[in-house]
Amino acid sequence: MRRAPWIWLLLWHASAAIPVLGAAAAFYGPALERTGGAWPAPLDDVYIHFGFARAAALGHPFSWIPGNGYSSGATSLTYPLALAPGYLLGFRGAWLGLFAALLACAALLDLCRSLRRLLEPRGGPGAASSRWVGWVGWIAPLFVVAVPLLDWSWFSGMEVALLGAVLGRALVAVRRAELAPPARRPAEQLRAGLLAALLVATRPEAIALAAPLAVAVAHAAGSLGAAASLARASLPTALLLGAQAAANRALTGEWGAAGAVRKLLLSNPYPTPLEKAVEVIKNLAALRVQALEGALGGPWLSLVLPLLGAVAALDRRSRRVAVPLLLGAYGSLLLVALNATARYQNLRYAAPSLAMLLLAAALGVEALARRGRLAAGVAAALAVAALAAPSAGFARQIDHFARASANIAGQHVEVARRLAARAPRRVLLGDAGAIPYLSGIPAIDGLGLGGYRGMPFARASVHGVPAVVELIERLDPAERPDVFALYPSWWGGLADVFGRRVDAVKIDDNVMCAADEKVIYEADWSALAPPGERRAGVIDEVDIADLVDERAHGYAFPSPRGGWIIGAVLPGGGDGAGGDGAPRFDAGRLIPEGREQSFTIDAAAAIARGPAVLALRTDGGGPIALGVAAPRDAGGEARVEVPERPADRWSEIRVPLRDVAPGDRIRIRSLLGTFRSFHVWLLRP
Repeated sequence: MRRAPWIWLLLWHASAAIPVLGAAAAFYGPALERTGGAWPAPLDDVYIHFGFARAAALGHPFSWIPGNGYSSGATSLTYPLALAPGYLLGFRGAWLGLFAALLACAALLDLCRSLRRLLEPRGGPGAASSRWVGWVGWIAPLFVVAVPLLDWSWFSGMEVALLGAVLGRALVAVRRAELAPPARRPAEQLRAGLLAALLVATRPEAIALAAPLAVAVAHAAGSLGAAASLARASLPTALLLGAQAAANRALTGEWGAAGAVRKLLLSNPYPTPLEKAVEVIKNLAALRVQALEGALGGPWLSLVLPLLGAVAALDRRSRRVAVPLLLGAYGSLLLVALNATARYQNLRYAAPSLAMLLLAAALGVEALARRGRLAAGVAAALAVAALAAPSAGFARQIDHFARASANIAGQHVEVARRLAARAPRRVLLGDAGAIPYLSGIPAIDGLGLGGYRGMPFARASVHGVPAVVELIERLDPAERPDVFALYPSWWGGLADVFGRRVDAVKIDDNVMCAADEKVIYEADWSALAPPGERRAGVIDEVDIADLVDERAHGYAFPSPRGGWIIGAVLPGGGDGAGGDGAPRFDAGRLIPEGREQSFTIDAAAAIARGPAVLALRTDGGGPIALGVAAPRDAGGEARVEVPERPADRWSEIRVPLRDVAPGDRIRIRSLLGTFRSFHVWLLRP
């Protein structure tokens, strides 16, 4: 007796829920025991999303904290918006993690459903009721949860599970665009393009998949024409990226997102291209060995997934989906290798690649199973190998998930509790996660992911800690943080100079936090200059290492292997600001021998063309020689001999300039020794 298709559908959904919910319970159960009942989060970054979600729920989308302004540091544009309804429904504090877990399970079930649709017969469920979806469709959910390293990320509270759901729907949309009749195909192509854009909005590395998917849609255009089809499939992604870049530029001064500025190796101005390439190779090697080999069962068994993916790529029915999946898997891994943190946080950046490989492998099993009894037997054997090989990692990944969750609860959540009891005005931190979200205290993220009124904290944190202090100096004293929550080893020159240790939280068995101890400090900014302070007689000035001032003056430092940022607090010297002898902070850059720095005089400077005096602040050190050149100076580069300076105070070097005007570019070259350049003033003679 034939059963109705809806019964099979109901049974299939029940069978899909078992592995997904079973895997969720396997990870959350031990973690709840380790956290003492608090909802587990194995990454502090989870709470970054929660912060953006809370701000969105309160009517401040794309802000980390209401009042801080626009931030591009969320990385995922869509995930906080998906979490925001949970906050409105009453999932507050750490319990927003429970909503995230429910969302993750729903997203994975949706991914399983999409995979089933990719695997069912061409005619749909009614085409062959006895083989309604085939045995491959029944085991499809196992592919979704087969890799423990991927499951760690699925259930971490990050955006990966949502990405999986969007990924599945994008693949189904590409298949529908391929099979749709000509009259409906343009709409299906646009649908595929919109879902590809949603992929990129959920995780930027997905551009490596979105682009091949657009080409696949164009390849299946038929009578519609490839160019128009490619436009429908790719323009939504292009428009999204263009709009995001324009918003970032207008609101933060950067084309890229804060996460890219902070984390990409390309953003670091100090290493040479060769040194950056070496780091990329190291990342690729670690990702290959740990994510593409170790997580999949070892060097040999790990080849089963790409082998099955290759089978799918060669199959006429599945190639337009399988080829983009393979290109996307390895392409996104290449993009991830540009991330300085790619090897850390349990390889979470490799999760999308693993998901793509698993989906391609499932398509490969189905492609083999359609080719006769012998091929079906081979497909079954390969499916068993692909699903069983990673299983040895379940115990280790579940244990790591629990320990990491205990780390975050024991350190970040505890610091948030203690800060909430202190009720400071504003906290400076290097983790834009649990501490500000759970404490409810206004905060500035020194690493820049949180964003603060368009100031370039992300870029400053890459250049060096003193550059972060320079940005804080720009703030009104009432806005400056009165408390720090920092890792001392990460913030030398800030925590030890401007802070007084008042509390600390130390954890044992640290597997996830940046250090086992996070310290709370009371701030003392008395060494910072008052905002807007201006030296008498100044025509123009450049505060070196203040990235806002540097950008305004087109300042250039020798890069790579030069221009490293330094900072010092010394009594005032010469006639510069702070000349009353009170200790004054300033940041600067190291200009190696034979290299130069340069800047452009503000075009709006109140100066008529004519002579001026260049005053350069430096600190102590041995004799050096500088070459100073202005474009209108007929004498060319002037050599300035600088004698040894005392180490306990600021010193000033004065250089007369015969003829300068607004818009002129001034070059200062280190002819002998390394010049420690902190500040430049252009004075009336």
